[in-house]
Amino acid sequence: MQTIHQRFRRAVIAAAFGGLSALTALPLAAHAADTLRPDVAKPLNAAQDLYRAHKYKDALTKIDQAAAVPGKTPYESTMVEEMRGAAAVAAGETGIAAQAYETLLSSGKLTGADEQRTTAALAGIYFQQKNYAQAAKVAQRYLKAGGGDPDMRTLLVQSYYLSNDCASVVGLLKPTVDAQAKAGHAPDESQLQLLGTCAQRVKDDATYRSTLEKLVAYHPKQSYWDDMFAAIRNKPGYSSALDIDTYRLRRATGSLSTVDDYMEMTQLAIVAGTTAEGKQVIDQGFTSGVLGHDAQSDREKRLQALAAKRAQAPADPANPVAPVNVAFNQVFAGQAKQGIAGMDAAIEKGGLDHPDQAQLHLGVAYYIAGDKPRAVQAFRAVKGTDGSADLARLWVLVASK
Repeated sequence: MQTIHQRFRRAVIAAAFGGLSALTALPLAAHAADTLRPDVAKPLNAAQDLYRAHKYKDALTKIDQAAAVPGKTPYESTMVEEMRGAAAVAAGETGIAAQAYETLLSSGKLTGADEQRTTAALAGIYFQQKNYAQAAKVAQRYLKAGGGDPDMRTLLVQSYYLSNDCASVVGLLKPTVDAQAKAGHAPDESQLQLLGTCAQRVKDDATYRSTLEKLVAYHPKQSYWDDMFAAIRNKPGYSSALDIDTYRLRRATGSLSTVDDYMEMTQLAIVAGTTAEGKQVIDQGFTSGVLGHDAQSDREKRLQALAAKRAQAPADPANPVAPVNVAFNQVFAGQAKQGIAGMDAAIEKGGLDHPDQAQLHLGVAYYIAGDKPRAVQAFRAVKGTDGSADLARLWVLVASK
């Protein structure tokens, strides 16, 4: 953020000192609105020379002499304060600079680009002083006046955050990142991180989850997926039957990485009745080199053998599997066409205990079969409040790539 302050400081200094010689070259008339009288011009010219020699505090002394001239015109007062602010910033006297810029802005004599530059410089000074509340106030003035520099928006967001005003951070950032995502542009990762942190602090769970969705969509990392799944699981009404589906998403995005990942997903698949999936997962664990090398490799091999046995075993009448799950297992077993037809029939018939979960699994089936458009269509039809709709939105992101 220091670089933002420095850039606006240079702009104001250039404006304050760059045009003095040309101004004083005009005829010096005591009552002219746009000229400086000799009593004012002389110390300001000396201040300009001292500034160029990097003698900033001496320059301030000369500017004080100009300020002490009685009966100054509004134009002369404006020139004095512009130069005082710029010299004070260069001298590290940020308090004097802030006072000078406040005086300039309250005078009403600055307009257009001059007003915007001065406002931006003042916001940067307050930020440097760690007066974040005042920095935010001045930055708001800049933006409301039509200032378009994105650095000032960044300064405003960070001022809110550093003054512990997370509600304002959420209010400012959320519309921006939502609009960017809607337009198909990837929101900045650091802005999403900040939005997620503040949404969590103010207990705005909906914004927190939607921010995590954008992070996994545009900046996928294992930590974001973990946070996303944790947020879904912690949502009131979440169904633990969907634990297997969080692993399915991770597998689809290449995010299965640990022994526990492979072992737990295999066991969950066997319990869910998708035994062909369980065999694929445990085999993938060994093929990838994650399994079979540690102290519990014997346990891992036993689970692999069990998964292979269950995948080949006929239906067990003592432990019946719902028809929709039998059909889902067919998809994993390489019989996508028959499996999807069976799932469609079961869903259309109705009477399912968890219809939204079945609709979610239909989308997964289409995704596995390589029919991404139908998968997206199926996912968008999921409306459950048990976590299935949250997972379906993530699947839409995956299937839309």
